[in-house]
Amino acid sequence: MKRKTIAVCVTGFNWENESRIINGIYEQCRKFDINLLVFAAMVRKPEFNSEYSLPKNVILGETEIFELINYDTADGIIILGESIIDENVISSVHEKAKARGIPVININDPGHKLDKNIILSDHIAMEFIVRHLVEDHGLKKINFIGGFPGNIQTEERLSAYKKVLSEHGIPIEESRISYGEFWKKAYECTEDIIKSGDIPEAIVCASDTMAFFCMDCLKSNGYSIPDDIIVTGFDGISDCEAYSPSLTTARLAFQEAGEKAVEIFADIWNGRDTDDTVYVNSVLFRQQSCGCVKPGDKVRFDFYSERYGELNTYKEFNYHLITLNTIFANAENSAELYEAAHDGAVFFKLKELYICVCPDVERVSKTIGETEKGYKGISEKMLSMYSFGGNVPAGTEFRSADYAPEDILNGEEACFYAFSSMYFKDRYIGYVAYQPSKVKGFGDFFATWLLALSNNAGSFYMQNDLKYVVDELENLYIRDPLTGLYNRRGMDKLKYGMIEQARSLGGFVTIICADIDNLKPINDLYGHEAGDNAILRTANAIEASMPKGSICTRTGGDEFCIILSHENEDDVNRFIEQIDKFLADYNKISGLPYKIGCSCGYSSIHSDRIVSLENMMTLADEDMYRVKARRKTNRAIIQ
Repeated sequence: MKRKTIAVCVTGFNWENESRIINGIYEQCRKFDINLLVFAAMVRKPEFNSEYSLPKNVILGETEIFELINYDTADGIIILGESIIDENVISSVHEKAKARGIPVININDPGHKLDKNIILSDHIAMEFIVRHLVEDHGLKKINFIGGFPGNIQTEERLSAYKKVLSEHGIPIEESRISYGEFWKKAYECTEDIIKSGDIPEAIVCASDTMAFFCMDCLKSNGYSIPDDIIVTGFDGISDCEAYSPSLTTARLAFQEAGEKAVEIFADIWNGRDTDDTVYVNSVLFRQQSCGCVKPGDKVRFDFYSERYGELNTYKEFNYHLITLNTIFANAENSAELYEAAHDGAVFFKLKELYICVCPDVERVSKTIGETEKGYKGISEKMLSMYSFGGNVPAGTEFRSADYAPEDILNGEEACFYAFSSMYFKDRYIGYVAYQPSKVKGFGDFFATWLLALSNNAGSFYMQNDLKYVVDELENLYIRDPLTGLYNRRGMDKLKYGMIEQARSLGGFVTIICADIDNLKPINDLYGHEAGDNAILRTANAIEASMPKGSICTRTGGDEFCIILSHENEDDVNRFIEQIDKFLADYNKISGLPYKIGCSCGYSSIHSDRIVSLENMMTLADEDMYRVKARRKTNRAIIQ
């Protein structure tokens, strides 16, 4: 039987919330031999009520990774909808999956109900906390510090606070409710509580972070926790145990929600009925801040060693980030640039890493004046420009529908791969495909590293584009637009380099002047298109007949000049004969009512005896007019 594959859409890869869900999914997938593919955007939503909004190019770049999902190979899709920075992604993924009969589960997103939903109720979790304070500790004077007014999490948690108080006949006093914006404003809220003189028995905070600021303020003002005031948090982040006193909190059952999602898929795949909405209960953690755990009852002897380890990790990460930027500064090509990803792959303990770049980004092919229309995202074909843990040569082409340059879905064991976008300003570069050795450990560090890698790559490609444009502009400046040969500016810029080249080889320098025969009659009788054709064919003949490195120039309407270096003096006649033959062969097959020819004269001298190129050009021009006069009477150009 073909192994099942689950795709997960998420923004953020932080251990405190999203990664715990993914870890639950991962553990179940590993247990039941299911492939797990995580499509992870890295930039999070701005805080609720924040004046900051994400730029359009960031939203496009981050959410493009969800376009990588191959619905032909997915058997189930999980969306962490509340984390997604663009709500349109939720409906888009859902509609595409529904069209193919793929079940979709939305986790922890009460704002977007899909066919199947797993809800981690903030309301129920907050009820646990407030009931604990009222029923187990017998408290009645309880203040509440919420996040932002109107925010769905704040309102759910506030509603639970009010419900429990009402059930126990405790009056709801609006003066006991304040808003700390999920951050350090909770410190100010606590100061206001102290200044009011109406000191509560407990302060319930709608997040652990606000609880830390609240306790900082209380301790700074001489209050003892929990002897004077009990403080509780919400979220169950790891720092709750590290803080002193350790924080009583409620943790949403993230891991359990991930596990439940896989169980629901198993039921669906086996034809069993499943509920459209499933609630996963939260967990109350009693700690020192409410008095349930006494000081000394639970001591974390590893606290300082953990903090020291975190500090070392931070220093090591900074070192790798500096190295990444340093290598970029000296990279001459993209292969060298992406080699810098090696240290990052080791630091994050990745099993495999592929940097997959859109071909249009890696291969510059635009011309001056050509502009790209619309946003260009993931290509059908991608280039693997770097592999870690694999053996894929740089530049290997593969289908984006296969996700990576090697088959990742049909190995001996179920795979666990994640994918994140690389973009720079309005340009989508590609994505990284990586196989983590564990779920925990990603998040801000990885997002920062990937952003640095993307910015370096984007800057590198932008410099390449600029160089290409400069070269193109230079070509426009020194090239003749009709023939592609050099113009007089180009010839003047390059001619002295030709002399140096000839001197280094100890050979001859020759100047050939050429003039198209009877161009005016061709123009007059057959039009300027015919005249342009005669000019272009003559230019082709000259360029094809001259040795490599020659300076082939169109100096006027029907006039050409060639500066070349060569070893033998008698080579020149052979080069001129090749021009005549090229044009004669063209005339035989052209079917045109006119013949094209040109008269060539030259001046040649050994490189050691060159005095003046201008003098040589005059001599070559005079020789050309002598040749032209001889040819005029015996060549019939016009039929």
